[in-house]
Parts: sequence; C-alpha cells; structure tokens
Amino acid sequence: MRKLATIRKVDEIRSIEGADAIELAVFGGWQVVVKKAQEIRPGMLVVYCEIDSVFPEQQQYEFMRQDKFRLRTKKFRGALSQGIVFKIDEVLTVGNFAEGEDVTRILGITLYEPPIPAAISGDVVGAYPGTVPKTDEERVQNLDIEAFSGMSFFVTEKLDGTSCSFIFDEAGLHVCGRNWEFSEIPDQTFWKLVRHYDIEEKLRDYHARTGSYLALQGEVVGYGIQSNIYGLKGQDIFIFNIFDITRQRYLPVAAYRATLDDFALKGVPVVTENFPNVGYDHARFLKYAEGKSHLNPQAEREGVVFRSIDETRSNQGKISFKAISNKYLLKHGG
Repeated sequence: MRKLATIRKVDEIRSIEGADAIELAVFGGWQVVVKKAQEIRPGMLVVYCEIDSVFPEQQQYEFMRQDKFRLRTKKFRGALSQGIVFKIDEVLTVGNFAEGEDVTRILGITLYEPPIPAAISGDVVGAYPGTVPKTDEERVQNLDIEAFSGMSFFVTEKLDGTSCSFIFDEAGLHVCGRNWEFSEIPDQTFWKLVRHYDIEEKLRDYHARTGSYLALQGEVVGYGIQSNIYGLKGQDIFIFNIFDITRQRYLPVAAYRATLDDFALKGVPVVTENFPNVGYDHARFLKYAEGKSHLNPQAEREGVVFRSIDETRSNQGKISFKAISNKYLLKHGG
C-alpha cells in the first residue's frame, strides 16, 4: 500500500514573496504551503499527507469538502503546494510516532482512484494475482536522489490512461486492471486488445520456447479513458514493463525492448535512451518531466518514468521511479 501519510521531519521553511500569513514547508522533494500561525519549524516531526490522499468525511476535514476530500496540486500566491501538513497532536491523539512511520491506515486515508471507464468494467473473476507486482512507481520526491548519483536511466513517457496486466501462468491467461482480474466479455476493452494482438498465443509460445511465464504490464489509452488528452479514436495499449514470473524479476531494458519487437507490441514512448544522473536534485528531475506528449505534440505529457540501465548497481535489480509534471497536475487538477 502506498504511504500517503507519514511522519516526516521538516527539512526547511521558506518564505513566499509578498505573503505575510503563509510560508513553505519542505520535505525531501515535496513542498507544502502552511500557515505561519501553525508554527511549523525546521526539524519538527509532523504528519505529511501527499497529493491524491482521500480523507474520511469527518468534521475535522470539512474544509476539504469542495475538493471531495482529495488533496490536489495547487498554487498559493504563486507558490506550488502539494499535500497538507498537520502537527502530530492535531490528528493523532495516542501513541509515540517515529520519523518515517506510515500513518495512512490510522488516519483512514485512501488513494484516489479515477472512475473505471464503462468500456473497462466487466465481471470480476478475483483479485489481482499475488505472483506479479502491481504497477505503481514511487514518486521521485520521496527518494534520496543522491543514492543514484552517477547512474544512467532509460526514460519513457508516463501515459495518462488506465493500467492493465496480461498475466500468463500455469493456470492460463489472467487479464487484469490495477486491482482485479476480469472475465472475457465481447466489449471489454482489455480482452478486445488481447484478441487483437494475439497476446495469449504469444505468451503461450514464449513459455514453450523459454520455459518462463511472463506478465505484460501496460497503459491503455484512448477514447472513453480518462480525458483522452491524446485525441485517439479507439483504444490501444502501450507496454511499460515485462515481468518474468518464473524468475521473479523484470526483464532488463534490452530484453524488454527485444521482447516487444518479438511480440509486435508497442512500448510506451521513449523520451531518451540514456539520462545520466549527474548531480541533479529533485527540481531538475521534475522539470525534466515537463514537455509535450510523443503521442500528441499538442498535449502536455503527464510525466516520465526513469528506469536504471545498469541493473548490477542495485541488489534489487531494476531501479525505477516516476516524475509527474507539475504543469500537467495544475492543468488537470491532480
């Protein structure tokens, strides 16, 4: 579960030009506008809640009702603000809390999920299979960028659609959204894409040739999905990850691209083949996320995903994270 509300130490307080009543509290790569009357200070432990947090409809959060209790990216007096900050005793009445502790469940906060498009709804077979990781990259603001200094990254565009996984294992093919597996019906978009691209046959053949079961994870975009900023007439899928279920690891970049070619499937658009992390800070990564979409040059892209090229640098194998364009979030209310 994503850590939407955590105990954080305030790194810095910055003034806002021309503002007497508000200032900026900084946490890693995040910044939040706070009232000076809150007396938030550097080094203080506080509760920080990220954007896309949805709060329970309780009296103490009534001020969020106009936003349907969801935290969004906003600007106050020209200063970007992402999230909300509480003093610990304002929302947590019992217990001792340490820096980094996850208090999402305690506060009853959930992750905002866009409505499921009608073309994707269908009969649910069961939960998303536990043998394959769900698709949810960490945001760059939550990471220690210096830990990746000197590494190079393969960068792709993050598309604004709905995630889909085609998972082939001993039981056969599982067609899944973010949380659920769906049964096949004629008009269900995910299943239409399976049949259009012969995905089941390709996964079955790959297993016969290599002995490995695979999961293809991608973003479905197009008509009727989100706001369709790309102006597509139909729906299509762009694969961003391939997971080897048998070996329990993601395919490295070169193998991922070779498999896409073998399967005659589209990958997410490539922004750059080699992005060197040469002393960049959070702001530089976030600035790089801005730009026009490769699918539609008239549209602002949602952001980018960074994936390590040399996976021997980490005991975990693949290192990947996302940077969402603040320009996009301000325009689309994210």
